[in-house]
Amino acid sequence: MDNFFRNAILKFNEQLTPMALEYSHLNKLSGLKPDAIIVVGMGGSGQIGDLLAGLAAELKIPVPIITWKSYGLPKLTFKNPLYLFVSFSGDTEETLSGFSQAKDKAVICSGGALERLAEKTKTPLAIFCGDHLAPRQAGGYMFYGAIKILKAVFKKIPVSEFTGLKPSALENTGQKIARHLTKKLILLYTDNTNDFLAYNWKTRLNETAKRFAFANTIPEMGHNEIVPFGKGGRDSIAVFLADPNAHPRVQKKIRLLEKLFKKQRIQSLKIVLFGKTRLEKTWKSLILADWVSYHLAKLNKVNPLEIKLIDRLKELMR
Repeated sequence: MDNFFRNAILKFNEQLTPMALEYSHLNKLSGLKPDAIIVVGMGGSGQIGDLLAGLAAELKIPVPIITWKSYGLPKLTFKNPLYLFVSFSGDTEETLSGFSQAKDKAVICSGGALERLAEKTKTPLAIFCGDHLAPRQAGGYMFYGAIKILKAVFKKIPVSEFTGLKPSALENTGQKIARHLTKKLILLYTDNTNDFLAYNWKTRLNETAKRFAFANTIPEMGHNEIVPFGKGGRDSIAVFLADPNAHPRVQKKIRLLEKLFKKQRIQSLKIVLFGKTRLEKTWKSLILADWVSYHLAKLNKVNPLEIKLIDRLKELMR
C-alpha cells in the first residue's frame, strides 16, 4: 500500500496531458454554446471544478464555472449549462443521482456505473485507468479529461502539458515540512485567488495523514479567525501558502501575522508558491501537498491509502 501511494506521487507528471486518457462521443459537443460549466462531483473528483474555476482566466474559459457537491443538480438561472460529471470510481451516489436530469453533459471517470451510463446514452466520455490510485491522486487525469472536453466546445482553451515536471525533486522539501506539522492542528491560509489550493492541501492532510486541517483566506481571517489566537492556539501551526503575485497588502498581512503569531508563541510556516504560470504553480503545489501528507502519514504511522470512516459511512448509506 505504502509503495503504491509513493509511486503514484513519483509518476503524477504522467497524468498531466490529455493524452493520458481515452475519449468517446466527443463529436456530440460540436456546436454547443454553453453559458456555464457545472462540475458535478464529490471529494477529490469534485475538486476538479475548484481547479477549473481557480484557473479559469489562464485557461480562457469564457463562462462561469460552478462546482456542485451534493445530490441531484443545483437550481440555477443559466439557460444552456454544460454539466461535467466527474467521479473517480464512477459509482459515487451523489454524482450519479443527477445524471439523468442533465441535458448537455459529459463524463470523466475510471469506470463503474457512470461509464456504463455514458456509453448507453452516447454521452461524451473521458476515461482513465485508476488502478492502485486514491481519488485524490488522480487529479491530473480528471483535470486534463475536463480540458479535452472543454476544448471541444471552446476552441481557444490552451492545453499546457507538464509531463516534464519531476515530482521526486519536491520530496525532500515535503519531508521537511511534514516534520513541522507533527502533533499540531494545521491551519492553512492563502489569498483568495489560491483558495482552491489551500482546500486541496486540507483534504490531502485529512485523508492521507489522518490529521485535522482547516483552510481560510487572507484578508478574511484577519477579520474573525485571528481573535482566538489572543487566548490560545499554541497547539496549532499556521501554514501560509504565499503567492509572490498576491496583492501587496495581502503579502504585508502575512508578514505581520508571522510576527504576531511569534509574539503569541504560536508556530507558523511559510510555503512560497512557485511556477512560471498559475497552472504550473498549481501542479507543483499539489505535488508538494502529496509529499507532505505522505511523510506526515509515515511519521504518524498510519496507512496513507486507508479511509476507514469514509468507507464505513458509504456502507451505512446502502
